Amino acid sequence: MEEERRYDNVQIINIVDGTIIEGHDAVKTQFEREQKMLAEHGASIIFQVYRLDLQADTIEKLQGTMLAEIKVDSDFVSEVDTVAAVKEKVRSLLNEESLIRTTGQVPDSLTIDETDHITFYLNGHPLQDDAEFYAENYIMLPAWVQILLHRCEPVEAVQLINQLREK
Repeated sequence: MEEERRYDNVQIINIVDGTIIEGHDAVKTQFEREQKMLAEHGASIIFQVYRLDLQADTIEKLQGTMLAEIKVDSDFVSEVDTVAAVKEKVRSLLNEESLIRTTGQVPDSLTIDETDHITFYLNGHPLQDDAEFYAENYIMLPAWVQILLHRCEPVEAVQLINQLREK
């Protein structure tokens, strides 16, 4: 019978928030959770689309309800794509009427045009347009990225989000 691998001397540091996972049971649980997510979602990116309500007075109202969820394989993004390049790819997806949605219809609030800006959020932080999507954002797959649609400059949207988080 094979002996169970021990993780007593293993320490995992979450690069997003600095959380430390250590000790055999905690590390084993983390590995099991990651294996389950990978088995369920594969090496994919799940984009969750929201339209910001710029008149909102709470973070919950600002984000509103999810309009769509788009799952793409990891190769949708190349290893050299910047965040800006991925935004253009996503914009093309959002303009396709063939997107699969639970309702089967494109909600009016998902209509996207040239005046709409897109901001990507990952783990509570905006992604910078000039950054390489994978290499500079510490993305491990599967990953959930929020797509925030808005009709203001991206810096203004981020400022509004930060202000409402502080309330």
